[in-house]
Amino acid sequence: MTVFVRGGNKMIVEEAKRSLHDAICVVRNLIRDNRIVFGGGSCEIACALKIKDQADKTAGLEQYGLRAFADALEAIPIALAENSGLPPIEVCGRIFALHLCPVL
Repeated sequence: MTVFVRGGNKMIVEEAKRSLHDAICVVRNLIRDNRIVFGGGSCEIACALKIKDQADKTAGLEQYGLRAFADALEAIPIALAENSGLPPIEVCGRIFALHLCPVL
């Protein structure tokens, strides 16, 4: 296969070549080993939910530290949604719902 890359300057062409190389490597890696870790803040939300569950079982001041850490993890998908131009509350709410009830 041949891919013809054009751009306004050499930097744009080089960036396009790097992007194509990265995409090809992703496909190659998925063919070799099809296990994946979902992105977009999904793993951070899963960790935050588990940490909140642990905070519910923890007594004393430690639970506040656990909850603060869970809140910090939740800030990552919110920032990703905002930077993508998506409504962060709606998107994160949907992701939370899918983690809590994956049948949706």
